Amino acid sequence: MDIFELMDIGENSEIEFKKAKNSVPKDLWETYSAMANTNGGTIVLGVEERLGEAERFCVSGINSVEKVLKDFWDTINGNKVNKNILMDRDVEIIDIDSKKVIRIEVPRANYSDKPIFLNGNPYNGTYKRNYEGDYKCSVSEVNSMIRDSSDDNYDSVLIENYDINDLDMETVHRYRNMFSSRNLHHIWIKLSDEEFLMQLGAIARDRNTQKVWVTVAGLLMFGKGLSIREKFPYLNLDYLNMIDSDTDFRYGDRVTIDGNWENNLFNFYMKVINKLVEGLPIPFRLEGIVRVDDTPVNRALREALVNTLIHGNYSIEGTIKVMRFRNRFEFHNPGNLRIPVSDVYSGGISKCRNKNLQKMFRLIGFGENIGSGFPKILKAWYDQKWAEPILEENFRINEVVLKMSMISFVPEVYREKLKLMYGNSLDSLNTDEVKILLAAITEGEISNARVQCILDMHSKDISDLLRSMVNRGLLVEEGFGRGKKYMANEEFCWEDSDSCLDVVGEESKGNNNVEKKVVSLDDLNLNNVRLSRVEEDILNIIINDGFTSTRINSEKLEIPKHISIRACNDLIEKGLIKREGCNRATKYVLVNNNL
Repeated sequence: MDIFELMDIGENSEIEFKKAKNSVPKDLWETYSAMANTNGGTIVLGVEERLGEAERFCVSGINSVEKVLKDFWDTINGNKVNKNILMDRDVEIIDIDSKKVIRIEVPRANYSDKPIFLNGNPYNGTYKRNYEGDYKCSVSEVNSMIRDSSDDNYDSVLIENYDINDLDMETVHRYRNMFSSRNLHHIWIKLSDEEFLMQLGAIARDRNTQKVWVTVAGLLMFGKGLSIREKFPYLNLDYLNMIDSDTDFRYGDRVTIDGNWENNLFNFYMKVINKLVEGLPIPFRLEGIVRVDDTPVNRALREALVNTLIHGNYSIEGTIKVMRFRNRFEFHNPGNLRIPVSDVYSGGISKCRNKNLQKMFRLIGFGENIGSGFPKILKAWYDQKWAEPILEENFRINEVVLKMSMISFVPEVYREKLKLMYGNSLDSLNTDEVKILLAAITEGEISNARVQCILDMHSKDISDLLRSMVNRGLLVEEGFGRGKKYMANEEFCWEDSDSCLDVVGEESKGNNNVEKKVVSLDDLNLNNVRLSRVEEDILNIIINDGFTSTRINSEKLEIPKHISIRACNDLIEKGLIKREGCNRATKYVLVNNNL
């Protein structure tokens, strides 16, 4: 994109403007460090921010551009930063209306080069990018980058004073049984437990003291829960089954650290994988005369779960969290990727954070080690004609999330739902707008970055298109900057606008005159209708105020707009409330307020 397109988008996590009339701005180096340690970005020198103006940014230019450029290269190649990751082609001088600006493209630093820091002190000079700002990294974030920069296996490190007694031998024996059944003639089968664990990399001998200690991988994979929590106080394991839940805040089944099982990674995997694949349709297939109950979808879920465990950063605060919804799966792990997301999608590159854990799972048939695992997930979902899995990095909370939707992305499947939601308005939409609405419906929420994966368009053009769809009431937005999300507007009113306004007018008159005889939920004839907590809260608002809206629910209950819309739609289906008005004038009232 050119400078004007960048100015129109404004500053975000990957765009930064700085005034630089006669010298290199001092805070440029913090932004350089932050972008390099996050996902890269563009810095433009010679563009000034004007607060309160209609056009927020303007080209102010650089007076002595050659001097500023020389100072920049002298500084970046000097002692100011620990490493220069730029090449000549990453920095260019651009003429705009007889004014000169400098455009700097900062790449995402390779994991082996991180952290990129200032003034010779990584613990006081390492930054990351967060929306429109640069923030100084904590000690744990810096240590995490330092560990990740090495190709040595962190999980092979010996933990002094932790020995084989810190391992749960029942877990070890269950693992050995699976290993033996898969590797019938392997020479490790006849080894003692200690010899087997030694070969596996779960324990190792300190060559200086000759003492045998447990490795990081061994403790995480087979350890006793108490021993694991003593060494890794941040470790948290959580599985939530949300299939039968009526909101995104409740669950029907859970596997977590509750004292009922030895909470190591192997046990967590074995408990969770069966719950993930339970009830999935399995096509009838024979190999010879033996029925095969395994499917590419099952294998993709196994791969996703293994990836979550072997790529987790267990030295920082965060949770290994797996969630199963009615129509999607989510896998969360602490830590960021060691390679860009695009390389993960392409496959063929494997930079696992915990190689010993990876090996332990692979030896019992779970997980790949040549970078082919994620492409297999993509292929399994593609063959089912489901929406492409979404892999996201959240640098703000140091988390990686994989979302795997089981909703078909074939346009014909959702054409009817689109017609019901948007009516005749659908006929006036172009192909790109329909694709955006399809993505918003199938995935629940979308972002500018997600739409870039769907449409071959510039980020600026996508921003304009999304803004137009919000203004027309097709989408609702939430958040700001790079964190902004868009949802399908399930309150969209596609009748004639004049008739919609008439309804709103009648509603406002009616609400002023209706005598409220319903004073509590007990006055409603619920007939054993099951209500979620959010639905109860919404009904109470209507009972007290006579009506509610999406905005009122969001403000009073402190819930996202899409949760409010979903709960109101559920109450409509249950026959308790009705919708009056349309678009931003939509209000909800009781079906019968004189019970």
